Amino acid sequence: MVEIKSGALLGAHGRYQGMVIFQKGKKTYGRALPSYDGNADSPSRKVQNARLAAAVTHYQTIKETFLYHAWRMEATRREVISGYNLFLKENIKAYNTDYTVGDFRLLTLIPGALQVPFRMQQQEAPAGVLSITWEASPWVSRQRNKDTFMLAVIYDDEPFRVEIIENTGITRLDGTATIPLAKAGAGKAHVYAFFTNEARDAFTNNVYFNVKLE
Repeated sequence: MVEIKSGALLGAHGRYQGMVIFQKGKKTYGRALPSYDGNADSPSRKVQNARLAAAVTHYQTIKETFLYHAWRMEATRREVISGYNLFLKENIKAYNTDYTVGDFRLLTLIPGALQVPFRMQQQEAPAGVLSITWEASPWVSRQRNKDTFMLAVIYDDEPFRVEIIENTGITRLDGTATIPLAKAGAGKAHVYAFFTNEARDAFTNNVYFNVKLE
């Protein structure tokens, strides 16, 4: 993808000489159209297609939550075409070739530019309880210390469903969080912890933890 800064194509949209021209904000970009691929049925292409299908399935789940807006805003900040494209780029390697999640640690469910607290670590806790501590920083701006602690959770029996735990009552200044997790039929929870501001238009990147439920 290239930015078009001058010439007849500036401000245009559509196809032109093997490119698609589009607008993002006040800028004009051109992207090469895919050429014919004679290896569409090759093993490597089938692997990529399987991973892509799994990633798209997960993105559709994300679209049902406010996390969709986090991806859209981060794409705008990075000047990427869309939140959808950014999600695929960041997560494609997390999926297996059999349409499953291969490594939950490689998944990013929430992207953002806010700083993750220092020393954010999981502590020992009973089964079914997530206990996290981080370095509370009173010298950080008052507004940042109001950032709310939230979780996005994937249970191992429903790997393509994301549950948001948002009303925790915990802020960045607290320095600790203890959250019970439970779901009938699930043995493990994959947890993506993050912070968001009061307006929910700025986020930290998520930090991954896992919790044994039984």
